[in-house]
Amino acid sequence: MKNSFRLYSSINSSYFDLISGDKETQQTKGLGLLLSKSQIALKAFLEVGSIKSKIGEINLEGLSRIIINCELVSNTDNKYRADIVLRFYKDEQPFKALLIEAKSINKGTSVYETNKQIENYIENEVFEELKVFGNNSFGITLTKLSNYTTHASLISITWEDVIRAFYKIKPNNNTLLDDYFSFLTNINGTMKFYEKEVYSIPTAKWSEEAINELMVYECPNSGRYLIKHKPLYITFRKSGGGQMDKLFKIEDIIILNFHNDYEAFLKDENYSINYRNRVRGYVDYLMKNKIWTELHQDEKQVFILSDNPIELKNKPKPKNGNNSFRAYYELADLLNKEFV
Repeated sequence: MKNSFRLYSSINSSYFDLISGDKETQQTKGLGLLLSKSQIALKAFLEVGSIKSKIGEINLEGLSRIIINCELVSNTDNKYRADIVLRFYKDEQPFKALLIEAKSINKGTSVYETNKQIENYIENEVFEELKVFGNNSFGITLTKLSNYTTHASLISITWEDVIRAFYKIKPNNNTLLDDYFSFLTNINGTMKFYEKEVYSIPTAKWSEEAINELMVYECPNSGRYLIKHKPLYITFRKSGGGQMDKLFKIEDIIILNFHNDYEAFLKDENYSINYRNRVRGYVDYLMKNKIWTELHQDEKQVFILSDNPIELKNKPKPKNGNNSFRAYYELADLLNKEFV
């Protein structure tokens, strides 16, 4: 006999829909609950590449105790609230601690402020519970897009990292992990982690040349340039009418401060040598053509693109002839011969 739980009029409900608050609160508290109740999920989370490379491997079987807090409140005069805190004890002694600060999977905000927030928590020992862990206390920013950081105790991961980690071990037998995965993605297990299919932007001739040669594009990580909906593809509109010739699949988006972190990024083995070489080639191109005279100090969104673009044979253009805007399109619209 199959049992179903329905909350209000929804035909697909789970424990996570019962958590109070908005979607961001539900996502974060739900993650804390899952990590505390499922050792399989906790192990998968700790195996995320950027986490494991910084904190090392944690053998859960060898631990004597694990404490997981959600919404941990500091004892300081200015009250701070940590989204999730994981404390690991070995032989009843403090071993390692992780403090997670999460932003909604649907928020396209810069992760810079999140980084500063969590740096304050760790460096100023805001939470009394973490002081005994000393240098073995790490901060994790969990956001829509990854942010490159050289901070010794700071780790940047994305919701997509979490989704992919859980997808690999999802047992499909109505466990708590299944419920959380479905709650988080709302797509019943498919790999459709993007929110809009195609991101369309205007581009200059020099940028088009760099894209075609190196499959890299960058723009500021602020203001109107911020990614509001994570796309699957990106297309670039030519000047003089906005014609779109190709679709490029987005392999990754990296938030990078070239002035502060470029040299460290080139040595970071968490990113493939292919990605690092392409970013290096892009910077060399900008310098050689005097588009940049120095490495920029503001954060950039760096798009790593597939080297197998899709030709748009119908050469679609914006309907209104305006070519200064950034827009999101459905894939079917751009492939439609009537789209002009």
